[in-house]
Amino acid sequence: MLKKIMTIMFIVAISQVWIVATPASAGVVTANGWYEEEEIYYILNGVEEGITERGRNQIYFIGGDRAFQANVVLFIPGEPGYSPHWNVNIVHSLPGITVQDILDSGLASEHFDEEGVLFDDVEDILEAEFMGLVHIDHPGVVVHCPIISEKGAEAPGNNELPEIFAEFDLNGGF
Repeated sequence: MLKKIMTIMFIVAISQVWIVATPASAGVVTANGWYEEEEIYYILNGVEEGITERGRNQIYFIGGDRAFQANVVLFIPGEPGYSPHWNVNIVHSLPGITVQDILDSGLASEHFDEEGVLFDDVEDILEAEFMGLVHIDHPGVVVHCPIISEKGAEAPGNNELPEIFAEFDLNGGF
């Protein structure tokens, strides 16, 4: 618990420096995401051209980039392995597996009923892959997305991506 609190404090401190150092007129595109059942925020700096893999940090797109929910990340600032450079992974249900099957497995997020979030923790995604519920594609794409605070994401001049996603079909896949 102390590690989580210290990590959150570190994220807030770093994002506050970013807010002070970035002119309000600069504006960036920001998005929400998920890390270990907690909502996070990051800057979308785009694809890193010509780079197919970088470091250990991973970001998981559930059915595609922000297709059904916000993306899920493996590391946050303060943890070994964190970097703002993220290897992209795309998660799809296996043929014949439905969203309801994943819900029944006990691996789905507690946020599903209220927010439609199927996964909010990388460990659950990897366990779902192990159990034969999902497949993870590794397209060889790296994106640059530094994590910031919610206050940083909502700073004047920034453009927040909408948190509106396609709904999962309980009897279908993704």
